[in-house]
Amino acid sequence: MKFYVTGRSSNLVEVERVITSIQARGHEVTFNWPLLPIVKPYEKNPDMAGDFALSAIQGVIDADIYILLAHHDGTGVFTELGAALALAQLHGKPQIYAVAREIPPAMFHYHPEINWFSSVDEVFTAVGG
Repeated sequence: MKFYVTGRSSNLVEVERVITSIQARGHEVTFNWPLLPIVKPYEKNPDMAGDFALSAIQGVIDADIYILLAHHDGTGVFTELGAALALAQLHGKPQIYAVAREIPPAMFHYHPEINWFSSVDEVFTAVGG
């Protein structure tokens, strides 16, 4: 299976842990963004930021499984989540899983395509991976 994992950059250690776990299970990660150099501030690195944005959306498109490590104040993750929701609604893929102790207060977090769990291990159990 092909996975896309996203979360806040301040939660990078958890994102890396999940990606490592996915790869250890023999699955592919479509866009391993934690390996990329930091390009903030974006306005000073517009070409790299644009390339990374294209790669991120392509990673969502290529994924069978999308995992969001949700937090109430993530920003970039909403763009990726929107792409995943549009694809799932139109094409039935990727399957969308979100992980959080409680659902953050955003309307789109209640979209019926999102399957909420309290741990990544629960996601692996659900997808059989």
